[in-house]
Parts: sequence; C-alpha cells; structure tokens
Amino acid sequence: MTARRFILRVSAFVAGIVGMLVLLELVLRIVPVSEGIYAADPSRAWPLHRLVTNSTYTYSSGWNAHNLHRGRVNNFGYVSPDDYRPGESGIVVIGDSYIESLMNDYEETLQGRLGDLLDHPQKVMNFGTSGADLPHYLGTARLVGEHFRPTWAVILISRNDYQGGFSADTGYFRWAPERDPPIEIVPEVKRSPLVKFVRELALVRYVRGNLKVRVRDLVHWRRAVDPKPDTTCTPHPLSTRDKSLTARFVDELPKALDLPPSRVILVFDTDRRAIYAGAPASAQECPSLDDQARERIMQLAVSRGMLILDTADTFRSYYVATRQRVDFTPEDYHWNPIGHQLVAREVAAIINAFGSENGRRHTLVPRTDPEGRVAAASGNGQPRSEREGRVPHEEPAPRAETPVEPSAPELGRLPVSPQVGAGPL
Repeated sequence: MTARRFILRVSAFVAGIVGMLVLLELVLRIVPVSEGIYAADPSRAWPLHRLVTNSTYTYSSGWNAHNLHRGRVNNFGYVSPDDYRPGESGIVVIGDSYIESLMNDYEETLQGRLGDLLDHPQKVMNFGTSGADLPHYLGTARLVGEHFRPTWAVILISRNDYQGGFSADTGYFRWAPERDPPIEIVPEVKRSPLVKFVRELALVRYVRGNLKVRVRDLVHWRRAVDPKPDTTCTPHPLSTRDKSLTARFVDELPKALDLPPSRVILVFDTDRRAIYAGAPASAQECPSLDDQARERIMQLAVSRGMLILDTADTFRSYYVATRQRVDFTPEDYHWNPIGHQLVAREVAAIINAFGSENGRRHTLVPRTDPEGRVAAASGNGQPRSEREGRVPHEEPAPRAETPVEPSAPELGRLPVSPQVGAGPL
C-alpha cells in the first residue's frame, strides 16, 4: 500500500467518525437530554458550589430520556421557581441531591409541598446541592444564617453523609478536625470557555447525564446509588475523632443558623432496600461506621433539644400498606413524589404542632417517643384547606422585578482549604 493510499484511507475513516458525531449531535439536540445542570463560576458572595444562576434546566434519565422534568435555577443558584431576597425570613431546607431533586418537579418535592401544608404560610427556601455531605450542610447553614433569617431549618441526612465528608470537590466543605468549626471549603474554580463549550454539547450531555458514563464531575450531577449489601461484617467502632466531629456538628448547626435547637429538624433517610425486602435494616445487623455516626447524631440532637424525624417507620408503614415504593429503584435510589410527600407531611405536622409564626421566639420542646424520636403531631400534615373542608387557594409568590445576586458576607470566617482539585463543570 502506498503512502498516499494509506493517508486517503485514514482521512476517510476520520471523516466518517466526525460525520457520525456531527449527526449524533444534531439528533440529540432534538431529544430532551439533560441540559443546564452546570456549575456556576466562583462567587465571593457565595463561595459554595451552585448552579448557573437565573437559568433553566432539563432533566431526563436513561438511554431513552425518560422521567423528563424541566425547572428553573434562581438568583442564588438553587433549584426553585422563586428568587431569594437577602434578609428575608422563612423555612430553609438543606441537603444533597435528594433535596435538589432534579428528578422530580419542584411542586412534588419536600420544599415544594411544605408551604401548602402549614397552618401559617411562609416562604420555603431550597438549598439542596448534589454531592453534599455533613460538613457541607454545616457550611451552607453558616452562609444561610448570614444572608437570611430562618424561622425553621430542615436538614436531610442521607446514608454515608458522615464518611463522605472527608473528601470534597471544589466548592464543597469537608471535615477539618483541627479547625473550629471543624470544616473547611475547597475553593471553587472558574471553568474555561472551552470547558463550558464542551459541557453544553448534546452528545456530552447525553453520555454524562443520561448514560452516566462520566469523567469525574464533567456535569456535576449525581444519581443516588443503591448501596449493595456487604456479605461480611467487620466492626468499625467510632474513634475519638469520629465522636468529636459528630458532637461538634450537632453543637454548631443551630448556632450557624442563628436558631434555637428546637427549631432545627433533622430528617434521616433509611435503608429502603431492607424495607422492600421485608428484612432488618443493614445498620441493625452490621452497623457500619457511618451507621454508628448517624445514630450518635440522632442521640446528640435529641439531648440538645433538636427535633429528629427518622423516615424508617414512615416509609415502612406506607410500603406495607400499599406495596408502592417511595423511590425510583431499581434505576435510581432518589425519593419519588410519594417519598417527598410523606416526609413533607411529617415535617409540616411538627411545625404546625408548635406554631410556625415568629419562629425565633418559640423554644417549645416536642413530644418524643421513648427513643427520642418525634411523636406524631396533630393534623397529619394535611393542607389546612383540606382539614377545614375548603378548596385550597394559592396566592402567587412575590417575584423580584430584577434578579438579585447575593451580597458578599464576611468571608473571613470561612476556612479555606489550600488544596484545589479538579472540580465539577
């Protein structure tokens, strides 16, 4: 074979590949593949990871782009149809991708449902961030306490949130036992124009967002992974460091939010695989380090006067009665609209039991069961209009005439990690 013929064949092969990729790009631009789920550039005013502000997104899952949802990212970079005004009051909801909840319509989420379930309506603000762990919840709480006036705080604690906090992507907090409070932020990075161009290609979005074939954090969105049971049981007792970090987390959380402990509700996710299988939770048979940290946080929170909501009984009772799952398993472990509705009703019942107006002035201690968990409150979390036999009427939430970016807080309090890794795009 001559050199010219070889070059022609290689050129034809490359041209074919390029042509196929161009064709795929054009086709996928018609298909509703995941789009708009991009990390924003660094902001001194809000140094945490957040999505591009004042934008829209499309979420879909799998090769056939099913479970389609569209939504809005507000002026603070969080999924919400409403903008946030610095200094305003309301209920804040903090968590990971379960709270960010791209796989559900906003109106079907905990934060989207909660407002209509309250006896005294007030604004509910979502601060859910995919990939967040316990130290990031605490760091987020500090910024929320500086920018807003929370009346209540609802923090979802997912499985593996303790151990996951020892490493972090850019824009996220991680554990720093030597600091006070024991967290530090890994500084966010500015994405180059090339990176921003590549992440917006339909083919890249499809491979990363729908097929889940990813180079680390190309599009910073994580599907919850259904944890597989471990066939071996190796004891992992909490160390002195573990006990100290969990205690400091519980102690610092209300102070960060500028709330009394009785206004902080910790919601604990549970082993739903065990519920569906009719088996004991894995934490009961062989508690992992994270399971023990979770239980310790529960106990400490009760002793400090905080409220806890363990979803185990709620989800188990519903599944036994209906045989309907509260998540998208086996494909996705995130809560579905049923799961969010059940938790929203429980949270609303707690808030309604103590009155939701002027939250900072109340320090009532909730009724708890013998294990310290919150006892059922009156009203069962039903919308007030349903309990009173009225047709619900929703007043439109006030919208800002112009987008408002968060004002810069005193960032001297935020400990910064000197190590910067490859962060989300």
